[in-house]
Amino acid sequence: MVQKESLSCLAKRDLLNQSAVSVENLLSWGNHYEQLALLHDAVNFYEKAKATDALGRLLKIVQEEGDTFLYKRINRILLREPDRQEWLTLASQAEQLGKLAFAAEAFRQVDTERPQQQSAVES
Repeated sequence: MVQKESLSCLAKRDLLNQSAVSVENLLSWGNHYEQLALLHDAVNFYEKAKATDALGRLLKIVQEEGDTFLYKRINRILLREPDRQEWLTLASQAEQLGKLAFAAEAFRQVDTERPQQQSAVES
């Protein structure tokens, strides 16, 4: 199998802005970028292809990676509202991975500060 090269940023932009592009081509590029762990690019192609199954798969991956901002974006595309427990799980995962800005944003989504921060304020 021949490995395809990634697109330049201008080629990606042009492809994503074409009105007549095949779903198969979009899915192929989405899969390519997903395999390279370039999930923002993969989401762009899957969104354009309306590939809800692929986006659902990425939703789980970005939750495991603690990527709050991509998690919010995919949920918005899927017209889905995460519940409180999902946000807390994401926040905890981001915190464990040292992604403190992502963790703070996830806690903010449920209007909660990190428990350790609350006790520090009370002292």
